[in-house]
Amino acid sequence: MLDKWETFNWRFIPLILFTVFLMIFIIFELSGFLTLEDVKNWVLSFDSLAGLIIILMLIIDLVIPVPSSVLMTLAGSLYGFFWGVLIGTLGSLLASITGFCLTRYIGKRKALTFIDESEQKLMNKWFTQWGEGILILSRMVPMLTETMSCFAGLTGISFLRFLSIIIIGTIPVTVYYSYFGSYLHSVSEWSFPLAVGVIIPGILWIFLHKKVKNT
Repeated sequence: MLDKWETFNWRFIPLILFTVFLMIFIIFELSGFLTLEDVKNWVLSFDSLAGLIIILMLIIDLVIPVPSSVLMTLAGSLYGFFWGVLIGTLGSLLASITGFCLTRYIGKRKALTFIDESEQKLMNKWFTQWGEGILILSRMVPMLTETMSCFAGLTGISFLRFLSIIIIGTIPVTVYYSYFGSYLHSVSEWSFPLAVGVIIPGILWIFLHKKVKNT
């Protein structure tokens, strides 16, 4: 049985992870369970605990597609630029750390039984060369953040290096959204910065993906 999986390509792992997150996203989108206005109103209903709720919802975003960009913008709107950055960064980091730890300490042993040692070496080499950069760029792209955080847990990257990389990638994102949130107080005014926040890293992701594919 194991011989059957010896040629399993490691590239299927991030693809499978992304597919899972995509399916969850589609299901919730079709259900209409959460809208931007719903998220804002629900968070505001907690008054003084709104900051804590934003952090918890950013963590939950790992498994339930909560609009993290909206939450970060809302944090800036409610608490100002500095505290908005702090709240958004903490929630985003905790979400990524949770995904990393789940795959590192629960899923890694099982997942790596499906690929042989040579494939594992190729996976770790690729992640060292390209994955760390993609991990940084993915911080603004929906579903890629979750995919790359979970995938990182299956590679040979150390936790401290992973943490340092996501800090580098996360702070500019939270600074960006908190800045706009602290100046734009209407959800309708958030459309442009939210769109730009996804489009720019999305373009960079496509460029880097093509470059990786050609190597």
